Amino acid sequence: MTDLVSMLLHSRTQAHVFHLRVTPKGLAPHLALQEYYEAITNIVDGIVEPYQGMVGIIEFKPVKGIDNDASIENIISYFEDLVDFVKASRKSEELNHSWIQNEIDNIEKLLYTTLYKLKNL
Repeated sequence: MTDLVSMLLHSRTQAHVFHLRVTPKGLAPHLALQEYYEAITNIVDGIVEPYQGMVGIIEFKPVKGIDNDASIENIISYFEDLVDFVKASRKSEELNHSWIQNEIDNIEKLLYTTLYKLKNL
């Protein structure tokens, strides 16, 4: 849980940095990134708060630094890697609760929606 949540909280900040620096490709990438960083916080809260009610307060893990390469290709690659990370993380035994899996479904949905907008709009 701590790896997943730490990475998702980092992704919020990373998406905001990308949002502020995205190279010109119209307004769509700028807005798609904003939608992501605004939505992911609520989804993470929807996992962490009940999980902490179940097991106690969790520790967060260090995550790599901020990437300043805001080329659309790099941003898409970042989100594709994040999808892979989320898919791998969901297999963890500690996340094997239907309500957690449901929230992870929402995370994947948000990631794929963001990727669609970054690639196609």
